[in-house]
Amino acid sequence: MTTIDDETMPETRERTETVELPAAPPARSWFLEIQDEAETRRVPVPDDGLVLGSARAASLALRDPHVSARHCAFYVRGERLFVEDLGSRNGTFVGGARVERAWTVEGATVSIGQTTITCASEEALDELEAPVSGETLPGMAGGSITMRRLSATVRRLARLSAPVLVTGESGVGKELVARALHDEGPRTTGPFVAMNVASLPRELVESELFGHERGAFTGAVARRVGAFAEAESGTLFLDEIGELPLDAQPKLLRALDGYEVRRIGSGGSGRRVDARIIAATLVPLRERVESGTFRRDLYHRLEVFVVEVPPLRERPGDILPIARAILAGLEPEIGRRELSPGAVAQLSSHPWPGNVRELRNVLQRAADLSRSAVVLDAVAVHRAFRTGSGGAASGAALSLSPGLARSWLHRHAGNVSAAARAAGVPRTTFRKLLEAPEQDALRKTS
Repeated sequence: MTTIDDETMPETRERTETVELPAAPPARSWFLEIQDEAETRRVPVPDDGLVLGSARAASLALRDPHVSARHCAFYVRGERLFVEDLGSRNGTFVGGARVERAWTVEGATVSIGQTTITCASEEALDELEAPVSGETLPGMAGGSITMRRLSATVRRLARLSAPVLVTGESGVGKELVARALHDEGPRTTGPFVAMNVASLPRELVESELFGHERGAFTGAVARRVGAFAEAESGTLFLDEIGELPLDAQPKLLRALDGYEVRRIGSGGSGRRVDARIIAATLVPLRERVESGTFRRDLYHRLEVFVVEVPPLRERPGDILPIARAILAGLEPEIGRRELSPGAVAQLSSHPWPGNVRELRNVLQRAADLSRSAVVLDAVAVHRAFRTGSGGAASGAALSLSPGLARSWLHRHAGNVSAAARAAGVPRTTFRKLLEAPEQDALRKTS
């Protein structure tokens, strides 16, 4: 606003402007997604900080025997989140590196004991998303908020009969989601028939899907009913649907439109089959449609509902539960194994381009390389990363995209050198990837 000093003579009167300065912007609100042995929680970091530990005196008590009474504290400083170790026994790890004090970034992973903490600000939270409760799907380890939300979606869609398209990277567990859609719905007493489209010989796709009569073609020595008929009153899961040959797609579309199936070599009309269709793909079907290798009408018939399974790097809190489930399944082969806090930190900071399959491979190699008969420590996990994929420091070195490079950087709290070492590429190459557009990628081929 503007004021005039009345005591000044008219001929020397000066105009004085008093400017109201804008108030300082409020500090960004930060949240921690914490997954310990008790549950997964999303808690805000208050203005006076948040102390994590196993004692009741801590601001937030964790059910983790590897966590000290007062283990670490988180503070908001302006727009940034700061973590400080409070002299803990097993250490505080940010992006796999043990720290005394460190700034964190959006999506950074902090590991203490057997507990994984993911840092998120209010900008990363979707306020429209309602709180999610309930257990994750049977057979799927991990209780992160992301997976509980996915589980709620699957349970809701399981009650319906419309087709579902399950998308996600290789190794994320798309077939587990398909099985849950079957098991959680009214068709659970019927058969679940799974077919990998990519593995079928091109000339046998139609026969495998719809069946054939004896003598319908050379080699048809017996009648075959086909996958559609086998899935009667149940679910037919078509994995890697994007690899379905173009000439077989019209036949699948006709079956989906009326669920009418005709065996090769049969006379007369076909028969309707009561089977729910669930398809899965790791390739973007919309791009296949635009390139002309996938029919647009078939795509729209399949994508009535779409369930996207997030990659492991987007839910680091699930890594430890999944790792424990894998080790439990391998126990008859490798014996009982436990993970040290350092090993947990290394696993939680890796972006896992190969997802759960890569995690399983690393754990198997770590068990083989471990110096202890029971505990898998950070050294064993580090050696497992190095001995995998032909000696690369990690699977990310074999297929490192700009997006994965940024994920490595986040998990190492913005430390370019540490992230490049973990990814197994030179620092200069890593910097170029950070500066590259998202669609570019660095590919090493044999």
